[in-house]
Amino acid sequence: MVNTRLLVVRDDSVASRRAVKYVGKFVGKRRTFRICLVHVLPPLPPELLEHGGSENPAKEAQLEAELKVGQRRWISAAKKASQKGLHEDRVVLRKAGISARTVKASFCEPGEGRRAADAILHMARGRRCRTVVVGRQSVSWFHELFSHDLSEELLRRGKGFCVWAVE
Repeated sequence: MVNTRLLVVRDDSVASRRAVKYVGKFVGKRRTFRICLVHVLPPLPPELLEHGGSENPAKEAQLEAELKVGQRRWISAAKKASQKGLHEDRVVLRKAGISARTVKASFCEPGEGRRAADAILHMARGRRCRTVVVGRQSVSWFHELFSHDLSEELLRRGKGFCVWAVE
């Protein structure tokens, strides 16, 4: 039997919880599936993206080091905060009949729009997942014009993948 791997993109949205439930219903007790749960961390806050800089090279190096420490702390806190959601998703999948050992969880570092979509597709390739499952929220056409929706980016850029956008 061939193992079928699904990469399930999750964040803290209602749409992503629907996607996990959908995967549970679809996969059920089938033993050939492997689930890769990937929690997409929110983007870094603007104050952690760059520092003001300095003319003094030593001060510049110190500011850069402090910025990196702040970024690592923020990412660590975001990962810790997402553990509850990952646990809840695992419970949903177990109740659907999916073995706990067939579900692996990981994180996708902060990024928006194309960068997040590229990171997710890169992870899918690395984990040999041919199918990417993402929750999608219904939004107005006006909102759609001015926002970068991850599900739309995955659908647009996911050549070679089967992308399930679950509404």
